[in-house]
Amino acid sequence: MGIHVKKGKLFLPKLKQGIKIKLHRPLEGRIICGTVSKTPTGKYFVSITVEKEIEKLPKIDTKVGIDLGLKDFVILSNGEKIENPKFKRTQLKKLKFLHRQLSKKKKASNNRNKARKKLARKYEQVTFKKRDFLQKLSTRLINENQVICLEDLNVKGMVKNHKLADSIHEVSWSEFVTMLKYKAEWYGRTIVQVNRFFPSSKSCFECGYIKNDLTLDDREWTCPECGTHHDRDYNAAKNILRQGLNLMNEKSRRLGRPSKARGAA
Repeated sequence: MGIHVKKGKLFLPKLKQGIKIKLHRPLEGRIICGTVSKTPTGKYFVSITVEKEIEKLPKIDTKVGIDLGLKDFVILSNGEKIENPKFKRTQLKKLKFLHRQLSKKKKASNNRNKARKKLARKYEQVTFKKRDFLQKLSTRLINENQVICLEDLNVKGMVKNHKLADSIHEVSWSEFVTMLKYKAEWYGRTIVQVNRFFPSSKSCFECGYIKNDLTLDDREWTCPECGTHHDRDYNAAKNILRQGLNLMNEKSRRLGRPSKARGAA
């Protein structure tokens, strides 16, 4: 027999007697394979791949533009802002203390191994909390919107800015976008990525004026052409939505299909 779970035990080809497990969620579908991994804290995890037909979500009319940020993790074109939880930064003091404790221990000693595991556990907690946040937020956005528009960010280029590198690594934009993409494919949603050079923050949503002298420190600005006062990130999210819908319409015209993407909330 291959991999299977029975009465709270996992049975593997080389562990036919079975081992007790804590099942994350019930297995649905035909089991294809499993991957066993061990964390630095000494915990074992088994990732089981199953084959299952995923039902598409019912189609809805809601469309949203997303501006990814550092202070606020996502800013939506509907005006909602979701704060960056900064899981690592909130634990930075504790992490530094554990690093110091580890450095004081004699190499290859039991005390050093204990200190290493304490540090690994703290990093593990940070990673699990962040991944849980990203999974729940990406699922919520997929459930609530038929079309999601966001920027195609050059994260590798952005982390070259040493002042922002730690903050950019902490927010895990790439991981979040990856989650949105595969969930959109599963559930019949559409992800549109706007060119990274599109001036979403500098363009006035009302009249289209481009404020070329806008800096990263300018969180609000007033358009000199029409007088509209903008929240930088909210304005960017609305521009990203409109540009994303325009791209969808252009693609539909090229394919000879009727345009369905309209409006920018």
